Amino acid sequence: MTPRARLLALLVALSALVGGEVRAEVVENERYTGEKTLIRWAFWGGEETVSLFREIGQRFVEAHPEIAVDITIYPWGQYWQKLQTQTASGLAPDVLSIYTGQAGIWINHGALRPLDDLARGVDRGAFYPGAIQNFEWDGTLYALPIEMAVYTMVYSVDRLEERGIPPSEWPHETEPMSWQAFKDLMGRLTLRDSRGALIQYGMGNSFLASNSVLVPMYGGDFLDRRINPTRPTVRGNDALRRGLVETWTTQYADRLLVPTSVFKTAGIGGDDVLQSPTVASAYLGPWVLKGLHEQGLRYRTAPIPKGSDPIQTMTVNGVGIYKDSEHPAEAWTFIQFLAGPVAQGLIASELRGVPALRAAAPSLVDNRYGVPGLEAYLVGLDDAQPVRTASNTYIEKAVGIWQERVDTILDQEHERRLRRLQAQGDGTVSAQALQDYRDGMAAFVEQTVDAQLPLLAADLDGAFARASRPQAGVGQRVVVPLVIVLLALAGLGAYLLYVRRQETTELTDGTGRHSPVAAYLCLSPWLVGFAFFTVGPILASVVLSFTEWNMITAPRWVGAQHYGDLFADRYFGLGIQKTFGYAALVIPISTIGGIATAGLLTSSVRGADSFKAIFYFPSLFTGAAAAVLWVNMFHKEYGIVNRFVEALGGLPINWLDEAHAFYTVVLMNVFWIGGATIIYYAGMKQIPRSLYEAAEIDGASALRRFWSITLPLLSPVILFMVVMTTIGAFQVFTPALFFVNYPSEIGGPGDSLRFYAVNIYDEAFNNLHMGKACAWAFVLFLIIFAVTMVQLKVSKRFVYSEAEG
Repeated sequence: MTPRARLLALLVALSALVGGEVRAEVVENERYTGEKTLIRWAFWGGEETVSLFREIGQRFVEAHPEIAVDITIYPWGQYWQKLQTQTASGLAPDVLSIYTGQAGIWINHGALRPLDDLARGVDRGAFYPGAIQNFEWDGTLYALPIEMAVYTMVYSVDRLEERGIPPSEWPHETEPMSWQAFKDLMGRLTLRDSRGALIQYGMGNSFLASNSVLVPMYGGDFLDRRINPTRPTVRGNDALRRGLVETWTTQYADRLLVPTSVFKTAGIGGDDVLQSPTVASAYLGPWVLKGLHEQGLRYRTAPIPKGSDPIQTMTVNGVGIYKDSEHPAEAWTFIQFLAGPVAQGLIASELRGVPALRAAAPSLVDNRYGVPGLEAYLVGLDDAQPVRTASNTYIEKAVGIWQERVDTILDQEHERRLRRLQAQGDGTVSAQALQDYRDGMAAFVEQTVDAQLPLLAADLDGAFARASRPQAGVGQRVVVPLVIVLLALAGLGAYLLYVRRQETTELTDGTGRHSPVAAYLCLSPWLVGFAFFTVGPILASVVLSFTEWNMITAPRWVGAQHYGDLFADRYFGLGIQKTFGYAALVIPISTIGGIATAGLLTSSVRGADSFKAIFYFPSLFTGAAAAVLWVNMFHKEYGIVNRFVEALGGLPINWLDEAHAFYTVVLMNVFWIGGATIIYYAGMKQIPRSLYEAAEIDGASALRRFWSITLPLLSPVILFMVVMTTIGAFQVFTPALFFVNYPSEIGGPGDSLRFYAVNIYDEAFNNLHMGKACAWAFVLFLIIFAVTMVQLKVSKRFVYSEAEG
């Protein structure tokens, strides 16, 4: 085994130990005794994926015994992190797996080798058009598609029968309904109680809206094209406006489909949605039907309804060759096999997705599990389009945040109108009142879309502008970095001179000569670790902050451009605002709460030791565990906090939406007061009891004793805690990660949790702008350093010192 292979094996083993379950094995033809070329392929998935790809690998090595395949399967959440790390170290697999949402980033940054010279004999017409187009950028092919995630309508037969809908009126597996017929059917399947509250939705999840499937139903879209868009098309786009109004009217006025806001808070969605009695149909992929079939749930499938324009969409999984692969010819042979009829047939028969190869479609219908109804997934695929695929990651964020914001506005208005409707009379809502509510809500939807579309246009303009920066000039590339280096050297020299002048003690070897060797020898283990694992990475980060580095290609020197662009970046100012606002609230909570609880514990309270344990126990939870617990406690539908609110006569609050998420994260710090309490308690116990006794003899009240004795003598501890809390507040990150479903959405809902550290993570790992992220990180260090220095300077006027006392 080569040193490179040993290093890779070590990395995979460490990944399994540190990051979760990783499955890796080498598939080879053991009957072949000749020389073999080992290629590596990584994918994402679970146990079923491992067994499926093992079978595909066995079929491949039977046909190509001279090639062995090292297959590694990561959990979905780890795959992209591992791929980034391996690419940065030059150890990426020969065959990279990508999907629609990440294709643009990896292609644009040069991770994939162009395939045009290898793919001259490939019949591109053998694939569904949207699948192959997903990986064609500017006329160049970078990957071959192997499977598509296609969704279609799945109806519960029980719900259809309960509503008395005859089978002749049920949707057909191969004939898409018109949009109006679909709405009429959903209206018959949507049920309300006497108070107007929904007890059954016609359709139970919001994938249609959240992935912009319905919006283009009249031919409009946010951008000029789905693949590598070049400009926004929001202004003056009446077709887009009509699609948005129709989508949100169906959700918030007609309430035929579960709105995105309800989907997130009530969880009426997901693969098990049809098992809920509150839904009659759902928009599901073929992989779900296997479970429904095994459970004996009766269902019918139908193609997605059609508007004036095709609205079927897909996400595509594909495979390409890593740009620095040492075995591109063998990797291409393997890719052709994965995209060929044998592998595609196995993937389709396993119901992982819809095959990208037309010839493999029968394997989906005649799958190995005998699941019926798969014909619906093949309808309209010639006109289907992939979801937006862009190299500019800011575009999708802008659209997603805007849609989420509009969803919040509409959801709040819906609840306000419904409460007002239910408050009339005896609470029973008439059909006419419901119709009036529907008409009023539909008008509000239209007004909201008209008011919010200009904001989206501005946000998209900003997203395109943010991704396109002019080339750095000589001043930024050379002059400014040179001045910074000279100033740094001058500052270091002045500091060393100051330290030398301040030395008051000398280490000697007994002869009067300086001998610091022994001291440095004793400190050497720590110094070596500090140099390699702290100072080294910090210096590397500072150097990288002057480069443009995407962790795929070599860093490119841009000088001080990242620093010069800081104040023009909206997210820099937003991150500063959110972080300072968070710190301004968290520091008083930690300080006042910690001192107050510590003061109570130092008084003569029975069971003080038990209270100390109770207060401190939550501090044992890690940030991640506490964030998960907190999110569930504040959940709108089943969170314990809203149970207390309702018990007090209030209405449930959506603590996790854009309007409340920031303050919910701030309140998390109440959970961690116990850590500060123990430290303040220890400080208070060091204050001599005689001082309190003397003050009590002099007639000082309890408040006076606390103000004149406790606080002054506790001030060094308070200073320490304030400094540490400030540093922690400026580094807040973990809670924001658990308020979203995927790391790529971090900062949401909306921009409510767009903390400074969140911006650093987002730029580094979602946008692959590591150089920019390093610049932002260094600026954060300077901000924390400056704030800490100010705190220490100001504290001299208030902090008690025994030396001065």
